[in-house]
Amino acid sequence: MRERLYASTVDTFDEAADLDYIAIEYALNAEPVSLTVAEKIHAARILDRRGVATKEIGRRVGADSSTVTGWKENGWKPGGAHPKTRKRTPRPEPKCGEPRMYRRHLKNGEQPCDACRAANAAADRRYRLTGSRGEAA
Repeated sequence: MRERLYASTVDTFDEAADLDYIAIEYALNAEPVSLTVAEKIHAARILDRRGVATKEIGRRVGADSSTVTGWKENGWKPGGAHPKTRKRTPRPEPKCGEPRMYRRHLKNGEQPCDACRAANAAADRRYRLTGSRGEAA
């Protein structure tokens, strides 16, 4: 029989941190339980200190192993960038003479200018001929 893990031997609830130690104890011992994010992080920190593998920690607390890694790298706090998140650069604002600006004119209830109308027509022709809206490389 394996050793039973306890979150606390004195308290059953921490009002300040909003932690239910009985639920955390269930998670520590791989028993099915629903946890709040704070409880998941607390349980993950205890398991990590005991040398449990990250994948097993994630399974016990009901989180992805990369989420557990993110918590650990963030000082055992929620938030922070998820390790698998890619940074995306915003698209540049459209300028007159682009099909995107033609659609922006219509969305704003404006009459499209001649340059935008011509660009949209060219993109439409290109799409019907090639199946692609992008410019030829």
